[in-house]
Amino acid sequence: MDFGDIFFDPIIDFWVNDVRCWVMCIGSGASSYYRLGRYDDAKTYFKLLNQTEAMRDIAEYHLGLIAIKEKDGSLARRHFNSVATTGKDEKLVKLSKRQLSALEKAEDRWTSYFSLDYGYDDNISSVSGDSVLDRADNFYQLLASADLLISGRRVDGWTADASLFGIEYSETDTNDEYHFMLGLRRAFILEDWYTSALLNLEKSTYGGDDFQRITRLDILGRKAVSKRQRIHLRYQAEDIRSDNVSYDYLAGWRQRARVEYRHYAQNNTKHIYYELELNDRGELVTSTGTYEYSPTRHTIRGLYTQIINTHWWLTGVLSYRISDFSPSPTIDREDDQWKLALSTDYYFDRTFKLTAKYQYTDNASTIERYAYDKSIIKVGLSKLF
Repeated sequence: MDFGDIFFDPIIDFWVNDVRCWVMCIGSGASSYYRLGRYDDAKTYFKLLNQTEAMRDIAEYHLGLIAIKEKDGSLARRHFNSVATTGKDEKLVKLSKRQLSALEKAEDRWTSYFSLDYGYDDNISSVSGDSVLDRADNFYQLLASADLLISGRRVDGWTADASLFGIEYSETDTNDEYHFMLGLRRAFILEDWYTSALLNLEKSTYGGDDFQRITRLDILGRKAVSKRQRIHLRYQAEDIRSDNVSYDYLAGWRQRARVEYRHYAQNNTKHIYYELELNDRGELVTSTGTYEYSPTRHTIRGLYTQIINTHWWLTGVLSYRISDFSPSPTIDREDDQWKLALSTDYYFDRTFKLTAKYQYTDNASTIERYAYDKSIIKVGLSKLF
């Protein structure tokens, strides 16, 4: 006798004969929680309803309403747009379009982001373990950015961007760095692609001295291939100018092209991408040889996030990069790099979170001076305004 048949037959009968009762009960619970303002519970029930084709439109619409209550305009637009573009209920399609129109009018002109981390790096110069430059230190890391909607919408209009990134070490200032950036972005919808082009100007310092100026063109595109799947494309071209004669060998051109696949499930997300990088940079001439700095790089990176609940998220990232440098008369260099990162996020709300992260890098090289490994541990707070 198959004990599996004994256990599962009543459940199968329930689904076949009483599915309408199940839908009505779930729908009643979802509506009750929504009216009581218990939005986390309401979302759970509406997501269950969303798995039923007949109730998909009403579930998506109410998930959009909940997103508005939680002040998540981007998520609300995604739910309403799903009904507006593929919905079968004409009344809900009209209501969703009306909500989308209202969201467009209410879009904030200013958005900003701020994060502050404290951490420990056991190899701040990324050098071989036997090098005299191998030092460990604690650090503070700051990121602040803001954008202004000049005209239109953020998915179809003009925005101005500004950002500041800085890292300072506790016991040494020779590795401190700051990056100041200004940019102008044009976003537009091209058939079923959401695209944007950003022209960005960056000024950086290193060790307290002028370092580089970069003019960057960044083109992005994303497309939904199904309800839960997205394709992202990215191209970057950079003109790198040196502001410090000690680092003139890093000046030149860099281009990067990326194709990425993303999958969004109810309780997890999965990303994987491939990136090609081409460089036309200078060379470093020393008493021991000539070192080229124009690698061709291939990177594969995977990311997995498990959403435990509305507050706790766990993320793992694994990447592999191979760098092939043009051979010089004395040096033939090739690097292989593995990088692993593990992090946990605690969301106080959708705009404010606490993050703890561990990152390990292992860089193997045919040239001993470029072989190293390092570990970074950091914890920080970030806020979206």
